[in-house]
Amino acid sequence: MTAGAERNVLAFVDSDYADTPYDKWAADTGVRPHLLVSAARFPQYRHIPGAVSVAGYHRGGDAERAALDLAARVPPAAVLARMEGDLLRAARLRELLAVPGQDFAGALAFRDKVRMKTLVRRSGLEVPEFAPIRVAFDLFHFIREHDYPVVVKPAFGSGSTGTQVLRGPADLARLLAAGLPEHAQVERFVEGPMYVVDGLVVAGTPVAAFASRYLNDCLSFREGTYLGSAQLTRDHPLTDRLIDYARRVLAALPTPECTTFHLEVFHTPDDRLVLCEIGSRTGGALTAPAIRAASGFDLDRQWFSAQVAPEQPAGTATHGVAPGHGAGWVVFYPERATLAALPADPPPFVVEERLRGTVGTAYRGGQKSGVYVAGYVLTGADDDEVERRAQELARWYAAGVRWTGHHDREDHAPLD
Repeated sequence: MTAGAERNVLAFVDSDYADTPYDKWAADTGVRPHLLVSAARFPQYRHIPGAVSVAGYHRGGDAERAALDLAARVPPAAVLARMEGDLLRAARLRELLAVPGQDFAGALAFRDKVRMKTLVRRSGLEVPEFAPIRVAFDLFHFIREHDYPVVVKPAFGSGSTGTQVLRGPADLARLLAAGLPEHAQVERFVEGPMYVVDGLVVAGTPVAAFASRYLNDCLSFREGTYLGSAQLTRDHPLTDRLIDYARRVLAALPTPECTTFHLEVFHTPDDRLVLCEIGSRTGGALTAPAIRAASGFDLDRQWFSAQVAPEQPAGTATHGVAPGHGAGWVVFYPERATLAALPADPPPFVVEERLRGTVGTAYRGGQKSGVYVAGYVLTGADDDEVERRAQELARWYAAGVRWTGHHDREDHAPLD
């Protein structure tokens, strides 16, 4: 970009600065970032001249009003949103401002799990049997037709919030007593481990893709266990198959010209790949740092560059992790208690540490799969070694973390 050709970029921000250091990414690009930051995250961004704290970020329309006011003063060349909850608002703003990028209908196809699965099934790929739940009769009918177990989740949810596995009438009764999630959907439970493909699309083409598998599952935050992930190296027997599957899912959806993506897919005992869901955004927890540790590919930075300077070529295309260079991540969730101490000096295979919990604060247990007390990026030769090290890390963490005043009340602080 030539000197004097500075362009303004508007970004909705509800992520840690370590994940989205927009000022560092924008340096020497001719781009000036204007950040609308949730109040909880703003202390991490206050050093950036274009950062504004938004008190009612998640509701009340404060972020939308601030975005319109800002756009009137400094018309943006791009509108960015990295977090799932910001995708629809960013898409609508692009339409209102005639800014290129993912439109509302395209964002909705990735956000609305019913719409998503409908489009993917039409392409010939397998999805679980599913149905929207508008009233309780819809759920009763689906269970009568398909039997237990089933999964009920918000169609627009993220981080497994509100997701319930119903294994029998007692689970159904508890769900109905608590109330159905808004815009809920139900689907058949799929047996088998869950694999993930994360990547980057530039100019409509996937230029990077990385396969991994979960350690434990995305409901671990409710069960008091850790959630983790291990990258698959290129020589793993499922890597090429999973990446090809991701390409086919992206082709079935209105995938934007430039986006990161996060695909979750079941591998069944009889060797089928069955869609769980896909998001047009970066995977949560420590997905991007683990990919960077394994491959050197900075997924989010490449996404930023492709969005704000599309005339510049993307970095070298890469698919999968080289053999012998695995990595992964592990996150630990809060208990219903007061955090008294976090462990220090993690094992040498840990290459990055994120401590989000505050000692002395009372928490009310796990609330969401991406909201954790402590997170770690670890390395290993392959996914099996990463898993063994994750288990070792879990033992180290359990020996060093301390909780006091365990309780069953709901009147304590959530993690940001």
